Amino acid sequence: METKRRTFLKQTSIAATGVAMLPTTAWSITKDTTEAPTDSILKKLAAIHDQRINGLLTMQLDQPGTRWDGGIINEYDIPNAHSTKNFITKIGGVYACKWSTFYLSPQLEKPLERAISCLCNVQYEDGTIDLHSTNFHSTPDTAFLVNYLSPVYVVLKRINRPGLKKSIAGLAQFIEQAGKCLGVGGIHTANHRWVVCSALARVHSFFPSPAYLARIEEWLSEGIDIDPDGQYTEQSVATYSPVIDNMFITLGKILGRPSFYDVVRKNLEMSLYYIQPGLEVLTDASGRQDSAQTRYVNSYYYAYRYMAIMDQNPVFAALCRQMEDQIPEKIASSAPLMAELIEEAIFEQPLPVSGRIPDDYFKRFVYSGVFRIRRSNLDLSVIERNPTFLRFMKGRAVLQSMRLHAAFFGSKGQFMSETAELLGKKIILSRTMVHGYFQPFPEDRRTGDGDWSKMPRNQREMTEVQTLTPVSYTHLTLPTKRIV
Repeated sequence: METKRRTFLKQTSIAATGVAMLPTTAWSITKDTTEAPTDSILKKLAAIHDQRINGLLTMQLDQPGTRWDGGIINEYDIPNAHSTKNFITKIGGVYACKWSTFYLSPQLEKPLERAISCLCNVQYEDGTIDLHSTNFHSTPDTAFLVNYLSPVYVVLKRINRPGLKKSIAGLAQFIEQAGKCLGVGGIHTANHRWVVCSALARVHSFFPSPAYLARIEEWLSEGIDIDPDGQYTEQSVATYSPVIDNMFITLGKILGRPSFYDVVRKNLEMSLYYIQPGLEVLTDASGRQDSAQTRYVNSYYYAYRYMAIMDQNPVFAALCRQMEDQIPEKIASSAPLMAELIEEAIFEQPLPVSGRIPDDYFKRFVYSGVFRIRRSNLDLSVIERNPTFLRFMKGRAVLQSMRLHAAFFGSKGQFMSETAELLGKKIILSRTMVHGYFQPFPEDRRTGDGDWSKMPRNQREMTEVQTLTPVSYTHLTLPTKRIV
């Protein structure tokens, strides 16, 4: 069992419902027990998922005649496409995995068919689905579903048992219909571009069309947003950086463009230096919802394993093995992973011999505004331009998200550095603030109605001007010679 520094009480929908376990249906199947290089991790993933499948099956909605029949509800008891997608990827993964007790199980065929039918029922004519919390008729959310369902579609087609006929046809219908929105729809965030491009490549691989390729090129012509450090725009180390890596791997293999692998390599190399003791990753500099969250490196497993084999990279291989040994449950949380590992021929090749994961370095990521210092189980992060400017770990001791405030809610009292300087054994963060008091609004621009909004501060003269330059520095008692 994994040793945890932080213990939280978590309630899940399965735990809260106290569901009864369904009996396992017996069937006669001769399993191929010849082991492949991926079988070690597939065995672990299968064992984890097998414990959850019966409980998961009880969560499927039984509402004949309604559009959500066969779908799955979320923690708010709302049926939705995303929970239904997760159900499909988990059920499909164990069904296709020879090390699962549910391998080729007829027990799973009807639930899978019903869930896929539900997705088709709730998909709009324009190809989109909804994310009910915020996005409606959403091309990006549809793209995510296409990327995660496609590996399941591939492996089920490969198996092609009679009981899968409607499931395979349903997935084909959903994916082809999604092409309508993917070819014209818009996005919200930087990573959405690459998620949409990857989904377009997937659709094109099943239902070829020059229009899909043209749309991919249209998005790519904006340029790939990876900086010289190797990080993407959103700096979302725990969530969207690994997503983007997976999308560019898909683009590289389907379109036959190895230059996309260079993008992935660059990010994976950088991400090695964001790994903290216990396989946590530094999230404090993220510009997305994973900011300052306790998260792990598991989301990168697929990309690290793929590139470890492709490049025969011993460090990537070592990290994969460490994740397999220490956090297999977290690897299993990547819903489509089992199907992805079964889908890809590259995973039939063994990992190279393990190298050494970096754990003794001083490294500065200028574009991300992050200093990373690691000495075995001592880990220090200094972060620029961020309310959290320091994070420290030593063994089981954690000082997380350190901030400075003169007043907790005061905008002038919160320290957030503007500049950073490395001076000898000091990292110096500083900021300059100018403030004062405001004179009467210029007479020739007064309206006379007393409306304060018509007399903004930036048009008033400032007097009694005061300048404050708060400085924070981290004194490094460790040698700085290993700057890389």
